[in-house]
Amino acid sequence: MKLSHAIVVILTPLLALAGAASAHHSAAGYDIESRVAISGEVVKASFRNPHGKIEVLAPAHAQDISDDGEIAAVAGGEAVEWTVETAAANLLRRRAWDFKKVKKGDSLILIGHPAKDGSPILYLREIRFPDGTVFGDPDGQDKALD
Repeated sequence: MKLSHAIVVILTPLLALAGAASAHHSAAGYDIESRVAISGEVVKASFRNPHGKIEVLAPAHAQDISDDGEIAAVAGGEAVEWTVETAAANLLRRRAWDFKKVKKGDSLILIGHPAKDGSPILYLREIRFPDGTVFGDPDGQDKALD
């Protein structure tokens, strides 16, 4: 009886930690070898840990990006709501992101890694604002954002 009680006491915290660790997902659902752009209107933005989220109304098909960062001129499909996931808020703050600049109704270009399954989900690497401001990693070299 005492041995089984000891096993429960030891295993319970370990199982709790395993559950918490699995709740934090990786970038496995994204094609991190590809970068695409969506141009659309911000519906909602929330920057929190462990990940932020921006909801954007944009064409269903993302735009391709050339190796030099140029965005293809044509995007297609009717507008759908995209979910754009960001890195942790504290990481973005250390890279000088000003979250107050991303507001509902803003028209932005968001660049990142598309979902592997083709759904309207993007893992954000860069935001381009109409005034020319850029947040993020235009060169794709900041691996901490993955």
